[in-house]
Amino acid sequence: MSFFNSKLRYALCAAIDLAMQPSHEACQSREIATRQNIPGPYLDQILASLKGAGLIRSVRGAGGGYNLARSAEKISVADIVQAVLRTDRLFSSYSEEEPPNLDTPGVTWIVRDFEEQVELIISQRLTTTTLADLVRRKVDLDDSLSIMPAI
Repeated sequence: MSFFNSKLRYALCAAIDLAMQPSHEACQSREIATRQNIPGPYLDQILASLKGAGLIRSVRGAGGGYNLARSAEKISVADIVQAVLRTDRLFSSYSEEEPPNLDTPGVTWIVRDFEEQVELIISQRLTTTTLADLVRRKVDLDDSLSIMPAI
């Protein structure tokens, strides 16, 4: 079971890729698509969503492309989830407009309460993890692989 669909996974990969580029240089979508193995037209849709949310910006002209609209430390994974999925909820369909009926607490209420607890834990993790955190993990992984023999 996966809570992350391919669109969200690709969006995170593209955002990490952009965060790893020099901030003063724009990166073309075809370069990201090649490095991250993301289908080009699909990536263009994802980049449009990220741009619409103000997470990235496009640079026109020669040497144009995309770069982050703000520092990686100021972009949370939750920001990317909201931009791409247009929701901050990964799997729970419960909303504040539809609170569980506490007058008839039964199995449904127990399940919805559990669902909300899990959603809260995930939401907190998405909100507190930044793009910079994911970049650091990538850099650490690259560093650990570079000192291994035969690689």
